[in-house]
Amino acid sequence: MTAPPPLPRAGFVTVMAKLSLVVAGLGVAWSLLQALGALLLPDGAVARLAAQPEVPAGVIWALEHRLGLSLLGLALALLFLAASWGLLKRQEWARWTFIAFLVGTAALNFAGLAAIGHVFDTMLAMFPADMLDTPDGREFLAQMQASRMLSYGSGLLGALAFAGLHGWIVWKLCTAPARDEFRRPGA
Repeated sequence: MTAPPPLPRAGFVTVMAKLSLVVAGLGVAWSLLQALGALLLPDGAVARLAAQPEVPAGVIWALEHRLGLSLLGLALALLFLAASWGLLKRQEWARWTFIAFLVGTAALNFAGLAAIGHVFDTMLAMFPADMLDTPDGREFLAQMQASRMLSYGSGLLGALAFAGLHGWIVWKLCTAPARDEFRRPGA
């Protein structure tokens, strides 16, 4: 009995897997650097920052949970690295994990749009109300409003572009030729 012929491999999956391996490797390196920075930042420095009323609560929370957030980022980067390697090796679980990363990233880009208003509101709250009621303050407010709209618009365009790109990659990974690359011979 002869072995079944090897499944054909399209360049798309291979190129996507190799590019993703590079991105995942950079993500792992960055996460390790963040974790190192989290370990080196003394708790006393965070406490001194927390005592400053102008430092936003979200920044303090992130600093207080810096190591856990860094380790979460590292775990996600390692999972993406494993999924990218599995994609290269044509593992079905890796295809679905990779698709989940693409969909999740696209959704997070849209969720991040909600933070834009909060960031600008937090920045404005750092300025005294009497300063904002001057001619220079009103001009500053107008510039901040324009910056908020520009940030939201560019964020929305970026989120739409990545959603389109990720959607196309998901579609390509779900086409019959791509799915066939992940089937085991004889299955």
